Amino acid sequence: MSRYSVILDADTCTRCMACVAKCKKVNKFPARVYLVEPALAPATRSGVPHRFLHSCHHCAEPKCLAACPQEAMVLAGNGVVRVRAEKCNGCAACVEACPWHIPVVPGEAGPAVKCTLCDGLAAQGEEPACVKICPSKALRLVELNDLSGTRREEYARTILLHPFLKM
Repeated sequence: MSRYSVILDADTCTRCMACVAKCKKVNKFPARVYLVEPALAPATRSGVPHRFLHSCHHCAEPKCLAACPQEAMVLAGNGVVRVRAEKCNGCAACVEACPWHIPVVPGEAGPAVKCTLCDGLAAQGEEPACVKICPSKALRLVELNDLSGTRREEYARTILLHPFLKM
């Protein structure tokens, strides 16, 4: 089963925030929840801050799922990690367990929310709403399992680390 993620090309992104608005609308998130938000990376040696997107990788063995004491996190048949809101108490164990701290707990009592790739559209061959709406095509949906070892290294260097390495 393939694992998908949305990646951002920081050089192409115009910071128009169309992806953020579309994500909020499609998922009916409150104003304070940003799942598609380029987060500020530490400033480079030149002092210029860069932006990058942290997207859920919908792991084959999700640490967030294993850490949840309420069994609110589930791995769906299409490979998407989801939050069962009715079971989530907002303890944020999933956030702490996730290597990228992807789930968001918007209030004191939860429930946690996270990207579901628009209900797993990727497994059906469709792009999530944030990718579709991006006018500069800076967002891309990738199948992580299809990346060879060399391509994974390139992905990490050019997409994940690029904002940090740029001078």
